[in-house]
This record gives sequence, structure tokens and C-alpha cells, in this order.
Amino acid sequence: MINSTNIREVIEQNQKLLPSILVNVESTIEKGIHFKYKTIESIRNYLMQKTEVLLFPSQSLSYGGMVLYRNGSFYININTLQPKTYENFVWAHEYYHFEFEKDRIKDADDVTFVNNPVLNENERKANLFAAELLINNDVLKTLFQEIKLNYVNDSLEKNVIRLIPAFELPYKTMVIKLAQENLISMEDAERIIDHDYRNNLPQDFDLSILEPTKAIKIDGLNKLLESESVQENMLESDFDSIQNLANQHFKQLEAIRMEI
Repeated sequence: MINSTNIREVIEQNQKLLPSILVNVESTIEKGIHFKYKTIESIRNYLMQKTEVLLFPSQSLSYGGMVLYRNGSFYININTLQPKTYENFVWAHEYYHFEFEKDRIKDADDVTFVNNPVLNENERKANLFAAELLINNDVLKTLFQEIKLNYVNDSLEKNVIRLIPAFELPYKTMVIKLAQENLISMEDAERIIDHDYRNNLPQDFDLSILEPTKAIKIDGLNKLLESESVQENMLESDFDSIQNLANQHFKQLEAIRMEI
């Protein structure tokens, strides 16, 4: 988890990785105008066409999603019990793994998990890509300046929170990006990164963007679990973990639908 003890290291690593990541961002935007102006929607549609996407709510609050390759197919799982802001980030994160790390992921022993943003360089690259793709620097700078002028007496933390509805991304993503672009100091970033923003929202904040979508799409799950090749080649612990998770969510499916 990114916090006050490691945010400086994360940003320093981001700066080193940024040139190559920006090339990936540019190639994604060049896929078409929708990728530039309706980025999340375009990523969802693209991954739905190119991979087997599995959507279901997971009670593990530290788990965002994963991408794996089995029996000739890519599978992407998104935890839809996370806030919508975080789910948006995970879509872009997993897109990076699929689009730019296909060869690495085709290794049957390699699964990427979004549950710790500072695990390793590969996960750091995917996180950086998501932030750079989804946050326009010019818009961020202009909007943040306007917020500071309009709410001059409010705390830095509250003004950062006001950026969340504009980009529909997590609070910590906004803090890191602001510091990375020198719009706030590193010292301020370290001070506010662990702020309990959920319990300190502005009165006019749109709470709906922090709600989970609870979307469910599991039509590709049987294909993954019933494949003889998968059962023979997948790590036993990997297979059992996914199968147990599937069984759990099948049992909860009707209850979840009643809650939506």
C-alpha cells in the first residue's frame, strides 16, 4: 500500500519509468478518438472483445483485479465491489498488462494481481500508465488552480478531494499525480497521502462515484475452469483458489442481485 513512508520512492521510480510509459499512452490514444475522449469506456469495450472478462464482487478489499493466460485465452477479472473510482483505475491497469505485457503473461506461472501498488516494477508501470492515460496534465493543472482560488480557506486535503469527481479516480492517485507534476510539494504529499478522505468529504461531493458497481459477468468462468488443459497445467493452488472463489460467488449471486 502506498503511504507516507514510501510515496517519495514511488514518485522517484515513476519519474524514471515515465518516458517509456508515455510512449504506451500515446499508442493507446492513437487507437481512435474514443480512446482519447471516452477512455474508460473504450478500454472496457476493447478488453471485452479481446479477452474473457470476468466481473464479480469480491469481499477482499485489498483486491482490485488480475490478468492471466490459460489454454490460449487471456482472462481478466475485475473486483466490482471496489469503489467506482478504483474500478476505473483497475481497468486501465489491466489494459496495460494485456496490451503491453502479453509475452510475459503467457507464462503459465505468471499472474498479475492489483492488490499492492508497490509490489514490483511491472505493477508500478501499470499503475503509472493508468494515471498518465486517465489524467490530462493541462486539465489537472487548470482545475487544481481554480479549486484553490475558489476554496482558498479550505485545507489542501479537501481541495485534492475535489479533484476526484472530475477524473473519477482514487484519492491517492490524485495525490501522487499532483506531486509528480510539482503541483504540490513532496512534503505535502507525504503529509496528506494517508488522509481519511472518505470521512472528510466536502458537503457537495457526489457520493455515487465512491459506490461499487457490483457488476457481474461470469459467462467465461466455466470455460476457464472446465478446460482439461487448464486443469493439467495451472498451478494447483491457482486453480483451487479461482474455483473456490467462483463457487462462493455463484452461491451469493442471487443475494447480490437483490441488493443492487
